[in-house]
Amino acid sequence: MIRVLVTFCFLLFSCNAAEPVKFKKEYVSPERFEKTIQQFEAADSKKMPPQGAVVVTGSSSVRMWHKRIKNDLAPLTVIPRGFGGSNMNDLLHYSDRIVLKYKPRAVVIYEGDNDTAQGIHPLQVKAKFLEFAAKLKKQNKDIRIYIITVKPSIKRLNIWDKAEATNSIFKSLCEEDDNMFYVDTASALLENGKPRTDIFIKDNLHLNSKGYDLWSEAVKKVLLPIESKYEK
Repeated sequence: MIRVLVTFCFLLFSCNAAEPVKFKKEYVSPERFEKTIQQFEAADSKKMPPQGAVVVTGSSSVRMWHKRIKNDLAPLTVIPRGFGGSNMNDLLHYSDRIVLKYKPRAVVIYEGDNDTAQGIHPLQVKAKFLEFAAKLKKQNKDIRIYIITVKPSIKRLNIWDKAEATNSIFKSLCEEDDNMFYVDTASALLENGKPRTDIFIKDNLHLNSKGYDLWSEAVKKVLLPIESKYEK
């Protein structure tokens, strides 16, 4: 915990520094996902999802949730748009084509996991998220944004402190904006401060069925009481 607080204090200091922060790593080009985005567009051309629904987007933890997400979040009208391996910059880049085009009333986001694994500084994640949120609000000033916490995993335990720093930033942003909501899935996936060993598939990174039971329950706890009121 002390390590996380020290990291977060550094982030806060960096935000207020007179000199711009120099980061060790920069985001790579999002163009590697072009074919995946085109697949979403091809599906839309056959059957366009409804406007005013809830878009759920993010990296592979969302993509692997696709097969059960509509049941898990019923009775909400959900448009799943996860693309594996993505980070916050990738989501920002493709936001017009996989989020804004549906004119959603709310967006659920899971990014930050791959960002930290790729050596991206939590402040860079914050900056890209704020750009993304600004685009959403430009289209709909009342849009609700739900941020799912970066999950703990056995494979990425060595960078969990950076993920926690990213989660702390997400939490602070949600506390400052009445239309942003912090969705804490991380707590349900921890046991005695460590990732549970019974909730991952063989790669020790992605969730198994039991893991998604815990994950979806944590998301529903925040999402359903608010979004059910807006369901047609």
